[in-house]
Amino acid sequence: MNASVPCFRTDLIKTLTLMQPRTTSRENLNRPDGTVVNEPGQSAGSRNASPRILGAARAIAAREGAGKVTIEAVAKEAGLSKGGVLYNFSTKKALLSGLLDQMLVAHRQLLEKVPERYPSRTLRGHLETVLQSQDLDDDLSMAILAASASDPRLLDPLRTELTCDLERILSDAKRSPDAMIAVLAIQGLRFQMLLNLPDGGADIREGVIERLRTIIDELE
Repeated sequence: MNASVPCFRTDLIKTLTLMQPRTTSRENLNRPDGTVVNEPGQSAGSRNASPRILGAARAIAAREGAGKVTIEAVAKEAGLSKGGVLYNFSTKKALLSGLLDQMLVAHRQLLEKVPERYPSRTLRGHLETVLQSQDLDDDLSMAILAASASDPRLLDPLRTELTCDLERILSDAKRSPDAMIAVLAIQGLRFQMLLNLPDGGADIREGVIERLRTIIDELE
């Protein structure tokens, strides 16, 4: 990470928090982040089950599509009661938020794989993230976007992530307008893939990708 562009990793902190056991204190019921504390007598197997629940949600999305991800279906897939799922994620929207956190952590891990010898490693990582996106992530992304129409705050972790990345990209490129052009082109490529928009054909698509790589090389 570029030391000149500090960034508080709220998405990573939030995801790590999902792994921690929760207190059963009743004053913590219905937390603002969408999680709830169990009633006395709640099964211990339901506590700290967030990774298991998120894995079940992804399995359903991969097999049947993100539209089939419901609290009831996830509970069945995870081998938990509906209350066990609601203990960790009080609504489907909270569940989607957890899935978004997972996707952002995967995004960060991919960026960190870009060798440090590249001055524009964050920008390079963004391009590779788009090119390596999978159908499952596209399906989940569409479900999250649909849910954000009624609650734009659902995308706040994504906005935080991209704001940090953009500042790092511009700092690395000495605030060159070409860096911003590359960012916008990469974002456009992502939405073209996500929405299955016309891409001009394979030759044009490959030409655009190669041109983006050339722009990134020139920034370095």
